[in-house]
Amino acid sequence: MAGTGDLLSIGVSGLQAFQRNLSTVGHNISNVNTEGYSRQTVQMAARNPQSTGNGFIGAGVGVESTRRVYDQFQFNQVVSRNSTFNQLDTLRQLASGVDEILANDDAGLNPVLQNFFNALQDVSNNPTSIPARQVLISEADTLTNRFVSLDQRFTELRDSINSQLQTVTTEINNIAGSIAELNSSITLATGSSGGLPPNDLLDQRDVLINRLSELVSVSTVPAGDNSVNVFIGSGQTLVLGTNVSTIGTIRSEFDRSQLEVSYTSSTSNYAISDQITGGKLGGLLAVRNEILDPVQNALGRIAIGLASTFNAQHQLGDDVNGNPGGLFFSAVDTTSPEVFSSTGNNPASGTISVAISDTNNIKPSDYRLNYDGATFTLVRLNDNTIVDSGFTTGDFPRMVAVDGITLNVAGSVAAGDSFLIRPVKNAGRDIRVAIASASEFAAAASGNSLGDNSNVLALAALQSQNVLGGGTESYQLAYSTLVATIGARTNQANINSNAQETLLRRAVESQQAVSGVNLDEEAANLIKFQQAYQAAAQVIRISDEIFQTLLSATSR
Repeated sequence: MAGTGDLLSIGVSGLQAFQRNLSTVGHNISNVNTEGYSRQTVQMAARNPQSTGNGFIGAGVGVESTRRVYDQFQFNQVVSRNSTFNQLDTLRQLASGVDEILANDDAGLNPVLQNFFNALQDVSNNPTSIPARQVLISEADTLTNRFVSLDQRFTELRDSINSQLQTVTTEINNIAGSIAELNSSITLATGSSGGLPPNDLLDQRDVLINRLSELVSVSTVPAGDNSVNVFIGSGQTLVLGTNVSTIGTIRSEFDRSQLEVSYTSSTSNYAISDQITGGKLGGLLAVRNEILDPVQNALGRIAIGLASTFNAQHQLGDDVNGNPGGLFFSAVDTTSPEVFSSTGNNPASGTISVAISDTNNIKPSDYRLNYDGATFTLVRLNDNTIVDSGFTTGDFPRMVAVDGITLNVAGSVAAGDSFLIRPVKNAGRDIRVAIASASEFAAAASGNSLGDNSNVLALAALQSQNVLGGGTESYQLAYSTLVATIGARTNQANINSNAQETLLRRAVESQQAVSGVNLDEEAANLIKFQQAYQAAAQVIRISDEIFQTLLSATSR
């Protein structure tokens, strides 16, 4: 009787185990197209054998657990590659748009700049011609309008980035909340099952973490209760168990029109843009810092250089009425530079002002001026170079000759005060034609007769003169250099994006090779476990036959 019972128990254990395997295979097949699903396998082990006088007798099979086929390293690779690819792809897309604007013959600066100097040549051929002068004024209007139009398009892109930063941070918060909820569900399920993993919930959480990596760089640290802690950027805690921190946007401490990514802790809300990397969020910030800032500063530098040098030469001549030439372009070299005080400055602190002292040496960059209570430090932001330091409030006005600017202070400055200095950025937005009529164009040299074209020839010669970059660049060369720089940056972003896309695809393939459902393999498992199930059923049938035979023998 004991042997027959053992045989029945062994058969039942196999029947139950293979039924569980068949259910798991069916679950795998049903989820072959489910995003983030990891195939599952049943972990089986032989039951503890029974000790007899003749040795140990097997007791069948037991099901220990159903687990995911999962490799944490492979998943982390996918998350990392996904984050990097999305940052580079965002940078590529937006940089390509900027490059197309700058290099386009219909939208760029070079064609209208050339037309303007062609019109100057026409006036030099007939300096008394009012129609030729009117064409010159018209081409000047077209030129300044192109500066303004380009700057406006880049400002609109800045506004779009502001809007996208708000959208992306909201999406990050929503995903973080969902991860925290899954952490709670997973912890409860793990506890109620005696520590066994809730596989499908774990897959759902991984899907969210991977989706989060599309938006920002992500790192995770697992906890003992099967929850996971999620960190973004340079280590900011986003999810800690079931607790969620919030990110959002706040106004820049300097330029209130610009939004920065913010992090809300239990005690404060502060900007973390400089600590954010990866994903679409990192890409948006990179476009603003690496593309838009350099482009608008470069355009502003050209506008200031053109207006300043052209005005200076124009004022050396006489118009058709014998009057000295006035401003041809608006004086953007004096009206466009601006300085922002940090919102963290002492409310009683004074202000800093900046003036262009040498348009030949001005750089296409913003600056940061910091005061530590004793001395000032001036940092050029496009290359993070300290261009001046160690000077005190008594040293103002402070000329920074190498950068063509002069700083001044009004009032007192407190320790910790900081200022953002923008000498050139707004000039492309502000440049206009200042001359009121064609007759006011000063074509003649000062004191010469009406038909003289000396001054207009000197103005036309400015086209080929190196009046920017410390005597190394003309207006058009400066613009061509900008186009080439942005083109190279765009091409680099395109190459890097394509390379990272390949790495991401390979990471996904490697992960799927481990965790993905292979229908051929599952079909083979289906047949294998079906046959095993049938064999276990046969063991039960034979056990029953033996039992019936035994009953018949003992009933006589």
